[in-house]
Amino acid sequence: MYRLLAAAMVCALLCSCEGTMDKVMADFGLKARPEGYVSGSDKVMEQLDGVGATEMKRMNMAEQRGTVKFQKESEVRGKYYKEVKKYERYVPTDAQAVNRAALSDTGYAGYLDYTYRIYQSERKPTSAEAAAESATIPTDVTGHETYRYTFSSAGQWNGSKGERARN
Repeated sequence: MYRLLAAAMVCALLCSCEGTMDKVMADFGLKARPEGYVSGSDKVMEQLDGVGATEMKRMNMAEQRGTVKFQKESEVRGKYYKEVKKYERYVPTDAQAVNRAALSDTGYAGYLDYTYRIYQSERKPTSAEAAAESATIPTDVTGHETYRYTFSSAGQWNGSKGERARN
């Protein structure tokens, strides 16, 4: 009787490990994915659009103050203006499984590429006036930045700010 129960437990254990191994092998591309299977990376890619919209609003709010700069007209004269970086677009680019060994935890990293344009204000005689002005004049200066976001092992964003990854 005990042998039969032990054999059943061993079979159940092997079957459950086989399912887990199939999922792991499918995640690494070593085995075909079963129908309807969604990997953690796929879950992260689905969420990156919402993360991008939220983070672009936050980053634009943080950049609203901008920086006041001085444009020299001659040796003694010049005008002040405000310069602001405005993020205009984002594109989800990648999602990868990450092992955080120090925390003995696994999770995912999602990457978003943001495109920005530099805006300037009208020229003003004082820096205080320039700081109070809105930067609404678009310039030809554009660029892009890539940010990395942290996701849990279940593929959920933790809500933290992204880390700049590369240009």
